[in-house]
Order: sequence, then structure tokens, then C-alpha cells
Amino acid sequence: MNTEIPSHANALKAPVKITKEVLAFLLLTALGLFCIFNYVNMKPQVDNDFFFSSDDPQFHSEERISELFLRQDTLLIISARGDIESPYYYEKIRQLSDALSRLAGVSGVRSLSLGPSDLNDAENSPLWKRLLVSKDRSSTNLIMLVDDTQARHIILQIESIVEQFSSTDFKLNISGLPYVVELIRRNLLRDIRVFSALAFFIFGIVIYCVFRSKSIVFGSMIASLNACMLTFMITDLMKIPIGLLTANLATIVFVLTLTHMVFLTYNWIHICADKLPESRFVDEAIEYTFSASFWSMLTTLLGFLSLLFVPARPLRELGLSGSVGTVVAFIVAYGIYPAFLKMAAHSGYTSKTLEKQEERIYGFLESEKRSLRIILILFTLLAIPGLWKINSDPSLLSYFSKNSKIYKGLEYIDKNGGSSPLIIVIKASDGSKLVSQDAYRRMWKLQEALESHHGVGSAISLPVIMAEAKRNPIAFFLYWDWLLNILEKPEYDQIARAFVTKDRQYALFLFRMNELNRAQTRLEVINELEAIVRGQGFIPEITGGVYKLQGHMAKLIAQSLINGLNRLLILFFIIAFIISRSVRVALSITISICFLPVGILGTIGLYGIPLDVISSPASNVAIAMGIDSMIHMINTYRRKFNNKIDVLDRTQWTAVRDILWKPVLTSMIVVVTGFAIFLFSTFPPTQRFGLAIVFGTILASLTALYIMPLLARMKIGK
Repeated sequence: MNTEIPSHANALKAPVKITKEVLAFLLLTALGLFCIFNYVNMKPQVDNDFFFSSDDPQFHSEERISELFLRQDTLLIISARGDIESPYYYEKIRQLSDALSRLAGVSGVRSLSLGPSDLNDAENSPLWKRLLVSKDRSSTNLIMLVDDTQARHIILQIESIVEQFSSTDFKLNISGLPYVVELIRRNLLRDIRVFSALAFFIFGIVIYCVFRSKSIVFGSMIASLNACMLTFMITDLMKIPIGLLTANLATIVFVLTLTHMVFLTYNWIHICADKLPESRFVDEAIEYTFSASFWSMLTTLLGFLSLLFVPARPLRELGLSGSVGTVVAFIVAYGIYPAFLKMAAHSGYTSKTLEKQEERIYGFLESEKRSLRIILILFTLLAIPGLWKINSDPSLLSYFSKNSKIYKGLEYIDKNGGSSPLIIVIKASDGSKLVSQDAYRRMWKLQEALESHHGVGSAISLPVIMAEAKRNPIAFFLYWDWLLNILEKPEYDQIARAFVTKDRQYALFLFRMNELNRAQTRLEVINELEAIVRGQGFIPEITGGVYKLQGHMAKLIAQSLINGLNRLLILFFIIAFIISRSVRVALSITISICFLPVGILGTIGLYGIPLDVISSPASNVAIAMGIDSMIHMINTYRRKFNNKIDVLDRTQWTAVRDILWKPVLTSMIVVVTGFAIFLFSTFPPTQRFGLAIVFGTILASLTALYIMPLLARMKIGK
């Protein structure tokens, strides 16, 4: 088949005729935009429970803690730095505390002016020194208990108040889960609005530079836009919110749609060079491309569906949303785009200058293919040790830039009392009630042992509360149970209910855990704390809190990467065998696919790049890109050589590569250019997601062109 691309120079003079089909799709696009702006919720939904679905066992532990205790771990913390001993500082704390107390949705504020009588009292108190005074005595905290349902609105007001009170000698920093969640939500919303739209614009420019056809650019953009809109409409009807991972869904769907259209367009160009009736160009291109696109769609669909078996809610939402987007992208690419491609048959041409540059790049790759293969293989082998160094359990601070004011504020608070809440519910190993002096002494020893652990920033528990209550001279004459009954009353904020159950069988320890410089995983730290509890004669009945949820999430991400990949490799082998009808080729595709996760994840591990929940799916997208190119190569091989795919002649694979290098490299350029925009985000997880996609896409394209054919023609045995 002739691989030269016709210029259609004479046809350029003919006016472009907009067909009824195209007009219908333009009206459909306008209707879709109207629905998106008026009826579809496009705001990221990120709340305190964004880690897990309601049926996850870990989430059930959270519910059980809420049933047993009055939860007081949803806190906002404001650190106030200054001369904590000066009257000026105390007056500013009093004014700030009063302003915060008046906010609707804030159920309680504790500070130097609302709690202890003064700084000296706070430092001598077993409770207030842990809650309010920093370890370096350069700041004190204001602790606010907030209503989860109003957190977003409250945070906006708190930020306004903090800005009013901040000064050079009274520096304020905000921390706490509700605040971190709100910042993540804002970053996601900004990235959706700015970088997704900018990526779409860049995609259009690249497509125009490649094909030099307004009809092709316009058609590909309209088709991709419709794919994105339909995906969001369907997911909205399915009650799937835009969350941590689905915030980047629009760009992913755009890429999935473009990939189908790039291969379809290049096949159309090749068919244009044949002596066929012009009216048959697009139909022949569809017939030539459809089968490979279908199998590519199916493999991508399986990749997303594999995420549905992961309990982590963000991954499940991405799996379901990505599955919808994959199917929609395929339908739209073949349902809408061909109408515009038929218009391009009257006006399409390519840039001779760009074509020469592309051929020069391909010529270089072909001349250095042996060195390129050696580099790819060596790189993959060197990346293998990085798989054991992957940090899938990064700090919450890794979600923010180290140079940002937010990061520095959170860093200070983390160093002075911890930043991430953890709960351990204990009971006596002998089943006795926790209301005796002996139980108090044993729990106090447990408190000291837990506080000495390097991962604990601060800890509040029943013995701390009782030690504070015992400072009152009258409390000396009261039994423990009587005193607890008093502390359960509303006038004492029902504080006892937050740390001991009514039957006195269970007590709660509330920790603020250190996130910075954590060498162990969260679950490893929790295991050590639970071991301390057992060593002191108690049973850790329930463990919960955000710290535990994040640790469990990290474990699930690591497991899903391994288990999901194993399942996908088996499925991909089966699909590759069905397409190629050759065990040799199916194995070559499967082994080639392994280059991608090993290369991507191994590099992430070697360079110590945090693999957070937002950036973790990047390897799946790259794998989809890689197998997409490989399937198209197999499809072209079978068509060109009459299904004789077991032939080991390297010249035949070279002939296939001569046909497909342009669509493969064009897809690579489109994806790389679009996702490179994410590197300019101020939100590190978005940067990491974009970087992993860019790197993985380059690796996938080169592997498809040069590694898979090499493996396919290798002799097995004698």
C-alpha cells in the first residue's frame, strides 16, 4: 500500500459544504453545553469521608466509633505565633476566640482565653498544655469543633477573620482535616477550569499542526467535547460525583476519543492515495480501523472495570466513570467524527514542512533502533528495584507545594503537636470497667508510653481528662464514676462522653499524628501503637480516624496496582491472542505491556515521587495507550500480509511500522503536549499525574513500535 500522503491541492479550491449531518451534530453539541451548564453538577465533591465507600469495613469502624463516643476529632486548629507571654498576645487571642465563637456552625472554641485561666495555668495543666501550648513555646493553638455539614462555608469565614487578625507579630496558620479537604477541593476546581480547558486548546493546535485541516480539527474537537459532555451527563445520572480522581476525567476522555480519531484519520489518508471513489474514502477507513479500535476500547474498558473491585471510593468512582467514558469515546469517535472527515475529503492536506520533520525523526529512530531497544530494556531493568521503594502512603502535606504558605503553616503545626487525627479505642484485657484508681494508673502509664512514640505529636485520653478534673479540690472527694457522670453533663461540654462509654467498658485515645519525615507507613506506625496498648494490659478494640483511613487507602492503592495489573495481563493476553491468533504475538504484547508499569512505577519509586491517590491511575492510562498502538499494529499486519502473522521476517514488521509510525507518534505528541500542561499546576498531585502520563505515553509508544515487534519475531526454542 502506498504510504505517501496526497496533498489534495486542487481540491482545496472547492468550497467546503456543510452537510445536514454536521449541522445536526453542531445542534447536539449546543444542546449538550446547555445541559452541562444548567443541569449537571461540575463541582468537585470532596468531603471528610472521601476515602471509602459506605460499605467498606474500615468505614464501618468509623461508624462504630461514632456510635460509642461523642466524636470530637473533626477539629480546625489555628496556630498563633508571637510573644505568648505578653498581654498584647493574650488580648489578641481573646478577641480572635470571641470572633470565632460567634460563627454559626462552630460548636466550641478552646484557647488561652477560653479554657485555662492564663498561660501559666495552661502550662501546668495535663490537658491544656497538650491541646494549646506548642512544644517550642513560640505559639499557642485555638481549637475549634465544627459542624461537618457547614465546614466549607465556615472555613471561608474563618479565613476572613484570620486575615483580619494576622500581623507580623501575630502570625496565624490554619490546619485540620476540614481545612485540608477544602484546599484540595479548591485546587481540583481550579485545575478543572484552567488546565482541562487549556489542554483542550493545545490538543486542537497539535491536531491542526499535524493534519493542516480545519475540518479535521473542528470535527475532532466537537467529537471530543461531546464525548466529555455525554460522559459527565451519564455519570451525573448515575449519581457519581466529581471527586479526587474524576476531576481529571474530562482530559482522559478527550485523549481516549482523540486516539481513535488519529488512527482513523491516518487510515483515511492512506486510503485517499488508493484508486477508490472519493465517496468511499471515509467508509473504507472506518472498515479498516473499526476492529482494532473496538479491541483497544475493550482493553481500556477492562482496565477501568478492574478498579471497581477496590474498596477505596475514589478508585471505584474513577473505574465506573472511566468505563462510561471509554465506551462513549468509542461511540462518539465513530458516530460523530466521520461526518466531519467527509468534509475534509474535499479540503484535507498535510504540511510538507511538518511531514519532512516527522520523517526526519522517524528516520533517526529507525537508524538507531538497536540502540533505542537496548536503552528501553536496560531502563526497564534498572527501574525494577524502584518498585520496592514506591511511597504510596505520602504525607497529607505532599498535596501542597513546599514553597506555599499553606505548606509552611501545616508544617509548623505538624512539628508542634501533629496534624492528622488518629483514634484508638481500648478496653481492659480482663474485661473490667475503667472506673477504678488502678485502671486510672494503668491508663496513665499507657498515655505516657504512647506519647513517647516518635509518630505521636500529642495525645488526649480519659486519664488526661480525669487528671485535669482532679485539679479541682472538690474532685478529691468524688468517686471516678461520680466524676465521670458530672463531666457528661452539657455544662461541661459532655467531654466525658468523648472519651469513655456509658458502660465504662471502652475508653478513647485521640492522637494528632506527625506527618513529616515519616519513614514508616501509617499502618506500620499504628501496629506499633497497638502493640504498646497490648503491652500495657489493654486491648485495642477499634482503630479509626483520618490517619488510619489514609493508611488503609495507601495499602489498597498498592494492592490494586499489583492485583489489577495481574488480572489485566491475563485478560490482555487473551484479547491479544484473539486478535492475532498467535501465541507468540500474544506473549510479545503481554511482555511489552509489562515494560510500562515497571518503567513508570519503578521510576516513581527510584526518585521518591509520592504516589498519591490522584496520580496513581496514571500508569493505567499509559497502559491503555500502549496496548492501543500494539493492537493497531497487529490489525495492520494481518491486513497487509493476509493473516499470515506467524511469519518471522523482520522486513514485514518494518513495513507495518512504516505505515503506523505516524499515527502512533502523532497520538504520543497529542497526549504528551496536552498532559504536559498539568506540569504547570500549583497542585502537586495534578503535576505528578501529568508527569506520569507524559513519561508513560512516550514509553508506551516507543515500546509498541520497537519492543513488541522485536519480541514477536524472536525464535522460541531451536
